[in-house]
Amino acid sequence: MTECSYCGKDADIPFRCKFCDDVFCSSHRLPENHECIGLDKYKENAKEDGKVVYEPFRMKVKDKKESSPSALSLVLKGIKKNYYMMIISLCFFMFILQASISGFTEYLWLSPEIGEILSKPWTLITSIFLHGNTWHLFVNMIVLFFFGGELERRIGGRKFLELFIIAGLVGNIGFTAFSNITGDLLPAIGASGAVFGVFAALAIIAPEIKVLIWFVLPLKIRHALLIFALWDLFLLPRGGPIANSAHLSGLLIGVIYGYSLKKKEIGTAFNRLGSKF
Repeated sequence: MTECSYCGKDADIPFRCKFCDDVFCSSHRLPENHECIGLDKYKENAKEDGKVVYEPFRMKVKDKKESSPSALSLVLKGIKKNYYMMIISLCFFMFILQASISGFTEYLWLSPEIGEILSKPWTLITSIFLHGNTWHLFVNMIVLFFFGGELERRIGGRKFLELFIIAGLVGNIGFTAFSNITGDLLPAIGASGAVFGVFAALAIIAPEIKVLIWFVLPLKIRHALLIFALWDLFLLPRGGPIANSAHLSGLLIGVIYGYSLKKKEIGTAFNRLGSKF
C-alpha cells in the first residue's frame, strides 16, 4: 500500500503529481491541496518565459525554499507519518508519566487475577505501553525502531498498527491464562508481546533479512526468531520476572499474520498473472 506524501495515510488509488513527482491520496492529489513546490517552480519559469498560468484561489503558503526544515520539524514529521514512531514516542511519554505520577503504573499495569481484569479491562491494552525500567524500555524500543519501521514500510501503517495491537493484546491474554494455570499472579507491563509479533511477522514476510543477535552474531531473521522462541520455551516453566508466555503468544500471532499476508500477496500475484493471459 502506498502512503500519501502529504498526510501519510494509505492511498488506495495513489496519484503522482506531475509537478513535484510525489505520490498523494485522492484528497491531496491536486497541487493546491498539497502545497506543491513543483507547481510554484513551474509558475515561476512560466512567468519568466512570458506565459500565462491559471492559478485557482488558495491561501498564501510560505515558500518552503525560504528556510530549510529544522531537525525538530523533521523528527515531528517522521513521528506523524509513521505508526511505529508514534508508538515509540507514546512509550517514552508513558515512561515519563510513570516516573512522575505516583500510582500511575499500578493503575494501568496488567494484573492477571480475573477479578482485576474484569474491573479494569483497559489494562489489557494500557500495560503494553508501560515499562519496568530504562533497560526494558530501551530494548523494546530499539527492536521496534529497526524491525517495526521495516515491517511498516512493507505492509503499510494500518496493517502494522493492527498487528501491533492484536499481538500485544493476545500476548497479555496468553500471559493471563498461563499465570492463572501456574498460580503465579504477578502483574505485567511492557510491549514485548507486541514487539515479538512484529519481529515474527517480518521474519515470515522477509526471510532474506539478516540480523545481528546481541549486536554480534549475524543470523537470518527466521533463525533468530527460532532461537528466541526456543529460549522462551526453555524459560517458560521456570517462571521469573520475564513474561515468556506473553512473548510466545505475541510471536504466534506474528507468524499467523505474516503467513496470511504472504498468502494474500501470492494470490494477488497469481491473479495479476492470470489477467495477462
